[in-house]
Amino acid sequence: MSRFTPSLLVIAAVLLAGCAPTSTDQIAAATPERQCMFPDDVQSFRVRAADRTVFVRGTSNAVFELQPAGDCNGLNEAMRLAVVDQVSRVCVGDWTTITSSPSPAPCRVRVVKRLTAAEVAALPDRDRP
Repeated sequence: MSRFTPSLLVIAAVLLAGCAPTSTDQIAAATPERQCMFPDDVQSFRVRAADRTVFVRGTSNAVFELQPAGDCNGLNEAMRLAVVDQVSRVCVGDWTTITSSPSPAPCRVRVVKRLTAAEVAALPDRDRP
């Protein structure tokens, strides 16, 4: 055994200790909560006529902003809205597909954000789901 081996072992142990997993509390504190909605839980919606932004409210009373991509015909006249992707949840930043009645054509939308209670309260009545 050479005289450098114990030193190398100490250095290796220190380096490995730096790679050790941290507690779940530390990981949770460093990772922002992912804001998601369940497509089946959409209770109400409104479409802002000016830019066709869609606001949906779920059963948990959370309101999400959806931004259509391209031309979504009939969105301003929609009486019903459904998320048609076969996914268990849709999160901020995700793309999904919605349909609205009376327009049968699907519309691609991006989940922009979950609105805070203050942002929901600030929406005009005509835009608040």
